[in-house]
Amino acid sequence: MTTTGAPRTYSGWTRESFGWFMGLRTWQLLLVMLTVFPLLLAVGNGRWMLFAQLLPLVLVALALVVVPVRGRPAVRWLTDVVLFAAGRATGWSRWRSQAATGAATPQDLDTVDLPGVLAGLRLHDGPPYGSLLQRICVIQDPRAGQWTAVARITHPGLGDLDEQTRSRYADQLGGMLAAAARGEQVSRVSIMIRTVPDDGAHRAAWMADHVSATAPALVQQISAQLEQAVVSAAVRHEVFVTISISETRVRGQARQAGGGAEGRARVLYRHLQEMEGHLRGMGATAVQWLHTEDVADAIRTGYNPADAAVLEQARQEHRRGRPTVTGVAVGAAGPANAPAPPARSYVHDAFTTVSFALLLPQLPARVGALAGILAPSAPGERRCVALHYEPLNPDKSARQVEQEIWRSEIAADVRQRRGFRVGRQQHRRQAEAAAHEQQIVAGHTMVRVAGAASVTVPSTWPVEDHAARLEATARSCFFRLLRLDLAQDTGFTAATLPLGIGLPDREM
Repeated sequence: MTTTGAPRTYSGWTRESFGWFMGLRTWQLLLVMLTVFPLLLAVGNGRWMLFAQLLPLVLVALALVVVPVRGRPAVRWLTDVVLFAAGRATGWSRWRSQAATGAATPQDLDTVDLPGVLAGLRLHDGPPYGSLLQRICVIQDPRAGQWTAVARITHPGLGDLDEQTRSRYADQLGGMLAAAARGEQVSRVSIMIRTVPDDGAHRAAWMADHVSATAPALVQQISAQLEQAVVSAAVRHEVFVTISISETRVRGQARQAGGGAEGRARVLYRHLQEMEGHLRGMGATAVQWLHTEDVADAIRTGYNPADAAVLEQARQEHRRGRPTVTGVAVGAAGPANAPAPPARSYVHDAFTTVSFALLLPQLPARVGALAGILAPSAPGERRCVALHYEPLNPDKSARQVEQEIWRSEIAADVRQRRGFRVGRQQHRRQAEAAAHEQQIVAGHTMVRVAGAASVTVPSTWPVEDHAARLEATARSCFFRLLRLDLAQDTGFTAATLPLGIGLPDREM
């Protein structure tokens, strides 16, 4: 981030890892060596005819290994296409929940039943938390070795704030990530925002309590028409924050706290109050840690936005003392039906979602620059943006910054010694390394960050048009979107569901 003075901006993004030989990773270098070896063997033995026959094949193989195509080497694309086709052919990628079949038992409805990367999740009711003795849902992800709590926050937004307030909020975000890094147990912090069509349930409940039955018929008719027009164009924002701890980092303390899921929940609780303080410093007016029923609601409305109105209406009826069933069973939180996903979209129930990786901008981005991406292009469209942060250990961050400064200085010195001009890119890298050093000195830390964005519309709508509008909006905000072809179901999870899933393991 920038310091004082001009409007606060985010910049200085660097690649997480670099190939140690000519930009190639270890697996790429090994494949290149294996590919070139027969060619060198033919040259060494003087078999020039064999060399001429092998050369085209070797060049094609090298292109598959080395040449990147939309962020992935061509051989990775080939592997992904084969796996994707195999999944469709064998039926692995099709999904239907047990609740939808009608054969689910009460025990089945108490067990998580979700597709894809969510299949291994477990939802636990944690021990009482806080003065209200609230039971918080603790999400266990055995595959990633994480334990997660989810909060729904209320925030007024950044649109009407001055630059000083925005800078203060940005400092609080940096402070929250630095505090998580210093604690050495929080492995991930995710912030997710959904812009969803307003279901109108709150308004309908208020109207039912306040509209006079003796009003003239014409007035009631005009009021109903205005109400329908307003509700159809209205949107609301849902903001979720997830805090995750690593199993490997808390195993010892969890054993001392009682062991099992309850012991890990107690260790997780130790960080929630600290994180809540930072969230309120960022402008949150309310922070509600979700229990299991609320998490199931968030998952269900992620897959089926139309259910939000039904769930809210049931809650309104319950507040009025009328008998009704609120919430969703854990086993029915997922999609009722999800056919084999196409390569470029994800179909769930009666909706279709297109998901993108949010590429970090090369130019500095102002605080609140993502707000434009969240604005729907048409009534009934849902847009989501999620940012997943993984704070790095302060000592590791300091070493990484020192290495970055050393590499930039050595590269500039070599160019000058050999008489080459130090270009704009090199000057920019040096300036970013110096800025990172200032941030480390100021008490901040380095973080891994990944972003995801998605757009959801009813399956009968032209989803490609809405996806193109989302990409256009992102370009106007100086961001780029990379469509997650062949991985749309996983991208949907990262962009739409507040479960702390979305940042891949570091690629070596």
